[in-house]
Amino acid sequence: MKFLPVLFWLVLMVLDACEGQHGGDVSDTKGVVKQSAIQSDSLRVLKRTKRRWVLTTFVLKENAQPPFPKIAGDLFNDQAVNMSIRYLISGPGVDTLPEIGLFSMDDQTGRVYVHRTIDREKTPLFEICFDAAERATGRIVDRSLIFNIEVEDENDNPPVFRKPVYEIKIKETVNLDNPVIQVIADDKDKEGTLNSVFTYSLLTQIPSLPSVKFSIDPKVGLIRGQGCLNYETASVIKLIVGARDNGNPQLSSTATVILNILDGNNNLPALTTQNFNLTVKEGETSKELLRIKVEDKDLPHTPAWCAKFKIISGNENQNFNLTTDPVTNEGVLDVIKPLDFESTLFKIIKFSVDNEEPVFVCNNSKLRLNASPVLSSGTIYITVTDLNDAPIFNPPSQTIRQKEGLPPGTVLGRVNATDPDRVPNKIRFTIAEDPAGWVTVDEVTGEVKTVQELDRESPEVKDNLYKIVIHAIDDGSPPQTGSSTLNLLLSDINDNKPRLVTPYVERCERLSKQPLSVQAVDKDQDPFSGPFTFELGDTSRAIQEMWQLGRSAGDSVELSMLQNLPRGNYSVPLTIFDRQGSASTQALVVRVCFCPDGVTCEKMQPSSHSMGGGGIGIIIGALLLLLLAVCLLMCFLCSSGKKKRSVFLPNDEGNQTLIKYNEEGGSALSQASPALLFANGNGRGNGNIDFMAKDKDGVGHSGTLQRNQLDPWEQNASGTAPSNIKRQMLPLTQAALNEMLQQNPGIRSQTENSSYTLNSKYMKNGSMRNSGTRAYLDRVGEILNYKLQGFVDESDTAVYQPRTYAYEGELDRVGSMSSFSIPGSENDLTYLDDLGSKFSTLEEICRMK
Repeated sequence: MKFLPVLFWLVLMVLDACEGQHGGDVSDTKGVVKQSAIQSDSLRVLKRTKRRWVLTTFVLKENAQPPFPKIAGDLFNDQAVNMSIRYLISGPGVDTLPEIGLFSMDDQTGRVYVHRTIDREKTPLFEICFDAAERATGRIVDRSLIFNIEVEDENDNPPVFRKPVYEIKIKETVNLDNPVIQVIADDKDKEGTLNSVFTYSLLTQIPSLPSVKFSIDPKVGLIRGQGCLNYETASVIKLIVGARDNGNPQLSSTATVILNILDGNNNLPALTTQNFNLTVKEGETSKELLRIKVEDKDLPHTPAWCAKFKIISGNENQNFNLTTDPVTNEGVLDVIKPLDFESTLFKIIKFSVDNEEPVFVCNNSKLRLNASPVLSSGTIYITVTDLNDAPIFNPPSQTIRQKEGLPPGTVLGRVNATDPDRVPNKIRFTIAEDPAGWVTVDEVTGEVKTVQELDRESPEVKDNLYKIVIHAIDDGSPPQTGSSTLNLLLSDINDNKPRLVTPYVERCERLSKQPLSVQAVDKDQDPFSGPFTFELGDTSRAIQEMWQLGRSAGDSVELSMLQNLPRGNYSVPLTIFDRQGSASTQALVVRVCFCPDGVTCEKMQPSSHSMGGGGIGIIIGALLLLLLAVCLLMCFLCSSGKKKRSVFLPNDEGNQTLIKYNEEGGSALSQASPALLFANGNGRGNGNIDFMAKDKDGVGHSGTLQRNQLDPWEQNASGTAPSNIKRQMLPLTQAALNEMLQQNPGIRSQTENSSYTLNSKYMKNGSMRNSGTRAYLDRVGEILNYKLQGFVDESDTAVYQPRTYAYEGELDRVGSMSSFSIPGSENDLTYLDDLGSKFSTLEEICRMK
């Protein structure tokens, strides 16, 4: 085959030489042949023409090594025989992409050169264009030659895996007979040659397990295994796979396959304890009565690890619920329905535990599903303790039919209740719900009686049904209560008379000829209600001539005015009969009014009041008199202020609620009962005041305070009596007077705070020379007389015995403040010799004998 191009080239040279020797004949022959070809072109399908371009084989090797340029091939055009031509080359690899300047050509000889190394995988084929042009004119003398130059492949690319690392997750329970994963590699060398054909192989398995062996298909790269996976033995398996081609030299590459094993259920849960003993109270529910622990070797918090508990027996009444705690994987036993001691004293619950995922077993290196595994099981022994049970009514509820209007004392029925305990307790009945208070129940017998008349029309009755709730309470410990419902279905009687829906209607005066529609209603049901019969309740001539009843519609009647009545309110008596003849008479008020819009009556304006000129004058006069009185009062107060030194005004501070305690060293007020003072029966003329008081020892003292025994005494400008004044002794015992002053803080305060003093050292011959004293005594008598009116005789007051509230023992005795010693105090009491004018009266009273 290599010699064919050379042989073909030699043949062409011989033909060209012959044509040169016989140029004319050949040309003529060519012309004849060409003319004959044109004439017979339509008669021939194929025509062989003479080749004008002659090419040698172009040889381009991939990855050729320097030196460059290298000869790629030669070409020749037969026009070069007749003229001087220039060969031209263009196309990819010459002056266009992908590789510019890769090829060049000798324009005289037609030799083609390559200038650098070629990568076949980058550009496997070059499509180059060759032309022949006349050298003198540049005219293209022949058709262009398009030639494809193919690069010869060299095994310079190994097969490469599409991923360097393959990582997948597979279940522990997967069947390894089926393909686990497929790896794929590619070779860039020329397809269909030995350089691009490769095979797969498994190089290494990490770890190497005797029970599991993996293999790979050499042609397609499918990986399979033999044996059974075990998560507890190896959770990750690495496989190193390779791909090798058949070129010269052989090239290869590797990839890593990582198999992450997911835990499957190949381990059953096992109970740590098989038997349990519990005590449960009857009548109670319980959360987490028991927690059951299990052990499972599978991966926690996976379906292969999660336990699933099942009650096998002992829960026929659905009293228990056995669930799984998702966090701890423990079984949780709950009592969801109370147990009954009287029916069951002892319960035995049997249960088993499984996984949420079916369990698999490896048998003869083959994984199989275990259809009937041996599950771990346990037993719970429950003892029921007795508690007091609530009484049970039989039947739980009753419906009694009765007519309304039954008189009090009527027996409606009886309720029955029993105690389910083995030792029955005593039961008493009571009313728990009776909205209208109609019934009562006998505590012992359960007999239900009425205490009021039953009324079907009561708002507490719904759809003729009145609900009563009765409780049965036993005397157990603790007491329990049962409940029963007594439904009273009340039938109607004719105990209600028909009434007007509204007793007031309005009619426009222009529409007085149109009848009014009057409606009535009856609370009773059929046949004790409508249709109604209407009549005028007054047969007098005046009513008959003014009103007339028309057509009746069962619950309404037409009322017509026989006259054009003026505006105002009119009363129309109507008598309404129900079907049973029960009647009532009512007055219908008809207002005849003016209607601005012809339909609706104008609104009634509220009555208004106006004040005339006389009333306004009276108000103005009263205001003027009030202003005058205020002016006079101001003048009086001003004049009183100017005469303050000459006019004696007693100090009334003792009449106030608050008493001044702004003097240091004052003794505590006595808490004894106040002295009872009584006004002298001689009246206000003599001003005598009888008194009676008790001292602290309970001894009574009495006397008379005689105002006529006090003579006037003089007062100097400073408000203090002169020293030569002496006071006549009053007919009072010293103990009684002291007790009176101690028991009446108001009198003592007034005496102490007054602007005058009653000191014995200011008394002279028992006479007082200031007339202000008499005014003071008059004022004191008035105050005492006023206070005496507020006292109540001891015989009229209620006697309340002392009562102890939350007695907490004897109180701690606290010493007197006077017992405290003050460091640094010299106890100098000389300042008490002269305390001032405010203490003179108190000093005088204390020195009375």
